Amino acid sequence: MPIWSRDGVAQEVSTFLWDQWTQLGLAGVSPRRDRWAMDPEALLLLGLRTAGADPRLFGETLDWLRCNGRLMSAKRLRNLARDAESRRLADAALAWAGMHESALQLWARGIARPAPRDELIPLADLSVREPDPAFASFGLLWQQTEPSAKSAAADVLRPAALAFRLRLLFGVGARAEVIRYLLTTDRPESSVADIAHAAGFGKRNVADALGALASAGVVGRLSRGRELRFAIDVARWSGLLQVAAGDLPRAVDWVGLLPVVWRITAWFDEDAASGRSPYLRASEARLLMAEIGPALAAGGIVVPDGCDAHGEAYWPVFENVLEAVFAFLNPPA
Repeated sequence: MPIWSRDGVAQEVSTFLWDQWTQLGLAGVSPRRDRWAMDPEALLLLGLRTAGADPRLFGETLDWLRCNGRLMSAKRLRNLARDAESRRLADAALAWAGMHESALQLWARGIARPAPRDELIPLADLSVREPDPAFASFGLLWQQTEPSAKSAAADVLRPAALAFRLRLLFGVGARAEVIRYLLTTDRPESSVADIAHAAGFGKRNVADALGALASAGVVGRLSRGRELRFAIDVARWSGLLQVAAGDLPRAVDWVGLLPVVWRITAWFDEDAASGRSPYLRASEARLLMAEIGPALAAGGIVVPDGCDAHGEAYWPVFENVLEAVFAFLNPPA
């Protein structure tokens, strides 16, 4: 059992991000070929939030966005950025990609002039010679970054890249996200609310997309009392995609799980700066688990209640949860 610390958590998160992005075309090599369907906007938000922990990864992620931006949804990215800091990071990254790729120039249109350097918020504890204008336009301090041009177009036939394959079929919008969820979930039928959560679009948009797909006869619509529920014929869709039904990637609630990973990272940053006593540290860890436990459970990660662990005795319970989280994200080879 590792002794969890800020550096240990940051390393686990960095490993996860590198492995996922390299499966989607970012420069690098990963032996992994995960059988889950990755959520690219949720993954991008986690990477942007952890810029300071791995600046090289941050720069390569920006280059990947420049290269693959046509398959990314700016609207969905902003929908998933549910706090002001995340929205500002998302808008800055989109603007940077728009400044460096003509096909994405709409993302950079109409941004504000860069703020004065002394008003910028640093993204990392790094020396900055020349602030990047895209990030400075959103009040953020980052070293001026040019594209590395190392990233490649995502291989849409990889299981993790299912989202991109469906976006090529249906366009970048709610319909592709609806189909991705229905194809990969283990639920035989799902409500509009379930689908909207994973799709990252509003319930109205998702309901309209489901209605159109049901009218076209490619999604099943069932009445369950006052609620409509939806299902998909996985065998038929597997034939279209030329993938055996059993080989389709599985769904993971990345929309709920990856913000929790960020919250754990931020907690350890706060903890390292706080000088808490072991007793207070364990107490704060218990409060954190009360906050994030439901999302972990929804993501399939077992969370012990720890009711019998009092005071400092709760810390090993917390470490067991961390072990489960990062074993899920970075399973042993």
